[in-house]
Amino acid sequence: MVQEALEGIPDKYRKILREEKIEILPRENAPPGMKEKFPNKTVFGIFVGMSLKHKTVFSIQTEPTRIELYKESFEKVFGTKVSEAIKEQINRTVIHEIAHYLGFTEEEIHKRGY
Repeated sequence: MVQEALEGIPDKYRKILREEKIEILPRENAPPGMKEKFPNKTVFGIFVGMSLKHKTVFSIQTEPTRIELYKESFEKVFGTKVSEAIKEQINRTVIHEIAHYLGFTEEEIHKRGY
């Protein structure tokens, strides 16, 4: 389903992700502390690292830039069966987190419906 979501984004963004080696990693669970960081929210995914907008030749990263998706969160909301609703949320989450990588703020992303 993640691959399907990626196939739905414009080629220029897929090319950027490929060239920058940005991985989209499905994880079983969100890391410890996520619930405290985002209280009263279901976190489907997160962008980790430095956005392309803020990256310079002088940037130092302590861990690889990546997008993580949390299986437990999707199953908690949608159950374990594959459905159109879960596919749509995966698609929205992938686009949302890619937008963070490209440098969009949370407010800008929400204005665009993601």
